[in-house]
Amino acid sequence: MLAHKKHSKEPGDSPAMIQSRRRFLDQGFYDMVSDGINEVVGGNLHELEDGTAFSILDAGCGEGFYLKRLKEYLIGRSGGRIPLDCYGVDISKFAVGKAAQRDKTISWAVANIVDLPFESGSLDIVMNVFALADFNEFSRILRETGKLVIVTPGPRHLNGLREIIYPVSREHTHSEMSEEAKGLFTLSTAKRVNYPLELKRNEEIMDLLAMTPYFWNIDLNTKSKVEALNRLELEVDVVISEFDKTKQ
Repeated sequence: MLAHKKHSKEPGDSPAMIQSRRRFLDQGFYDMVSDGINEVVGGNLHELEDGTAFSILDAGCGEGFYLKRLKEYLIGRSGGRIPLDCYGVDISKFAVGKAAQRDKTISWAVANIVDLPFESGSLDIVMNVFALADFNEFSRILRETGKLVIVTPGPRHLNGLREIIYPVSREHTHSEMSEEAKGLFTLSTAKRVNYPLELKRNEEIMDLLAMTPYFWNIDLNTKSKVEALNRLELEVDVVISEFDKTKQ
């Protein structure tokens, strides 16, 4: 990413935050979220008439957990019969470095979500998992038949942790996302993944906190309450929304 397009010296997540995310995800706590994404994307997998590879971008890929598991699932689903081109981009060079260690057959790049290095109308799937989204840019790079898969917090996501952080815990809403997509995409399906989760070690709890925006938004007193925990019961609740590109 060119220097004049950066808003800070090292944009995106820091090495410590990336390491926390890798430790947490590699313990399987979000495997059910990943499985839900795989099923939604897998339902769209098909051979292209021109014989080119089915192309997938993870926009805001972090350290590569979701895209690596998706690629392996799709290969298994098709028996390797359908060629795949998988791409992951993130604004954090530290995240992309870790992602490249996960899977060297995937093309990883440091890039800004608002200025993606892909030709217009070149991709079959764009997925965006708990990351900033630019619907105009996603619309530009998707084929007319392409699909956008957005993963966002459900109404009760991380309840348990949120009740410690906020005196009054409000449920997440999705109206803003729908407004941003209006005119560019049409919601076709929404799949909710919801399950209880128990963390039994302080390191697991702190790794989860480091993955969330709460890490930057809480005061020292609240952070010390979380740091004192050795066990935490909470709820994972996410919505996997699938959008059709609106024909222009």
